[in-house]
Amino acid sequence: MTVTTDSIRDLLNRPRGLNEGTITEYISMRTEQVNKSARNNAFLATDSANVVTTSQKESAIKALVCADCLQVMIDTLPSYVNESERKEQDIRLTAQLRGFMKRGQDLLALVSEKGGTAVKIASTKTKQK
Repeated sequence: MTVTTDSIRDLLNRPRGLNEGTITEYISMRTEQVNKSARNNAFLATDSANVVTTSQKESAIKALVCADCLQVMIDTLPSYVNESERKEQDIRLTAQLRGFMKRGQDLLALVSEKGGTAVKIASTKTKQK
């Protein structure tokens, strides 16, 4: 399954006020970010449990894009929601945003390569002069 604008809309329960172009741009940006930060599989066996799968990458992209889209929706809320409904919608969207931000960071950490984990360098005291 690939990351599409429809899958993002489904995750967000088909919200109004969210443009197709906005979703597409965020998908492009987050795909690049996740691909760049994903672990390199070149030195792992193909059956290794540490190989990053396409599904894991796509899950991270979806969660991060949903968080981005929710932020846009919160920022543009006054343009498409009546003033009487605005506070209720803002509270709901903010709660969703926190959830997707946490989920996105967790999923990104799952596929990311931590810098310098392969080599440990320790220093020793020498008495050289």
